[in-house]
Amino acid sequence: MAILTVPKVLREKLGDEGVEALITLLNEAAHHERNNLLGILEERFERRVADEGARLDKRIAEEATRLEVLLAETEKRLDHRITEEVARLEVLLAETEKRLDQRIAGEVTRLEVLLAETEKRLDQRIAGEVARLDKRITEEAAKVDNRITEEVAGLRQQIAAVDNRITSEMARMGERMAGMRADLIRWMFIFWVGQLGTLIAILFAFFR
Repeated sequence: MAILTVPKVLREKLGDEGVEALITLLNEAAHHERNNLLGILEERFERRVADEGARLDKRIAEEATRLEVLLAETEKRLDHRITEEVARLEVLLAETEKRLDQRIAGEVTRLEVLLAETEKRLDQRIAGEVARLDKRITEEAAKVDNRITEEVAGLRQQIAAVDNRITSEMARMGERMAGMRADLIRWMFIFWVGQLGTLIAILFAFFR
């Protein structure tokens, strides 16, 4: 802020040349202080923004890495669970087939002994066993499908939660940067008011 007027008493004591020299000196000092302050504040602001950006990038990288690890672990668990279920179904089918074969062999033997009259009853019994086996296989397959669907839904919920956390962090970082800018402007205004008060105090002290 340039000094435009000088009190009459000061002009009479210093003369016109002295007053002009004093004004020039004070203006240069104020200009120099302002440039120094602006440079310091700008450097601090840029460093703070760079630090916050680096921290945010690091946080995003960490979350992405954690998510990748979580996805890999979940996929591994699902593969392991599917393998176990398939193995269990294969064992169950083998046991059921073995029992069915034994039952059919027994029925065939009994049919041979009971002759033609028991042949129709044996066919009906075999048809019932086949229907029961088909129903059991269908139920087991439905259970496996439901379990896989639940695991996939849980994984999607976890991914959505991570996305929401990243979005919240970015929004909060924007709010903090806006607050820092407002604080910087407020402190600059306070600094210049303080400088003006200091200059006025110097002039009053000099007049005395």
